[in-house]
This record gives sequence, structure tokens and C-alpha cells, in this order.
Amino acid sequence: MNLTPAIAALMGAGITGSLTLLAGLSTQWLTRSREREQRVWERRAGVYEDLLVVHREFADDRRKVRRTGVMGEAQRADLSEGMARIEAKLEIYGSRKLIDAHKRHFEATKDWFVAFVKWDPQAGSSKPPAPGADPEWDRVLEKMGVAEEAEKGLMAEIRRDTHVLRRRPL
Repeated sequence: MNLTPAIAALMGAGITGSLTLLAGLSTQWLTRSREREQRVWERRAGVYEDLLVVHREFADDRRKVRRTGVMGEAQRADLSEGMARIEAKLEIYGSRKLIDAHKRHFEATKDWFVAFVKWDPQAGSSKPPAPGADPEWDRVLEKMGVAEEAEKGLMAEIRRDTHVLRRRPL
């Protein structure tokens, strides 16, 4: 077979067109992938913000109880609907380690709250006793310490999850 200039030009145009099409499709695929990743990250960041707000309110209440013996509003308010929504979004967007850290912190906070309710028969009418003076108060302080450690673990996991360097596709 003889290669004529016309056939060579058609072959060159075909190869160039194929490569141009391939490059265009690759660019479109990578752009969509990055956009999808960005959308997921924006949703994830919103869930993390909500999670931080709720758990910071818990931390503020713990500090208030330690100082005054009176429970703050975050514990007395009905947070079940808000927490259910946060937990549902966390199940979708959070890593397994972050979900586990949240559950540990929430359980520790619940245990602390139960210990506080057992100690607080007068609904905060007195100042907290000195450590060692009341075994129920000591239990509140013990559970408070466990909740604070669980909170540190949760915050560390949020930082780890948000600051991880994600590899971009080429």
C-alpha cells in the first residue's frame, strides 16, 4: 500500500482528533471529580461546625457546673432532634474514627449528666462541695474528667480529618 499525502493527512487528522477528544474527556472527568470532592467537603465542614458548636456547649456547661454546681442551658435543653440530625449527617460524611470519637464523647457526656442529676437533688441550690467531701460530687467530677478526655479525642479527630492532605487526581 502506498501512503499518499492525502491518506497521511487524513490519518494525522484522525489521530489528532482522537487525542483532542481524549484530552477533552479527561479534563471534563477530572473537573467533575474535583467539583464533587469540593461539594462533599463543604457538606462535611458544615456537619463538623454543627458538631463543634454542640460539644462546645457541653464543655461550657461542664465548666459552669464545676464552678457553681448549677447546670447550664445546653444540658437542660432538648437537644435530641438536633443531635439526631448531626449524627445522621455525620454517618454520611464523617470518617469511621470521627463517628466513633463522637459516640465516645456523647456517651461520656451522658454519663456525666446522669451523675450530676444523681448528685443534684436541690437543683443547684448549693455550691459544689470540696473534692472528697461528698462521694456523689466526686463521681460527678470523675465523669466530668472522662467527658473532657473524650472531648479532647473528638477535637483531635476533627482536626485530623479536616487537615489531612488529600491527593488530587492527575
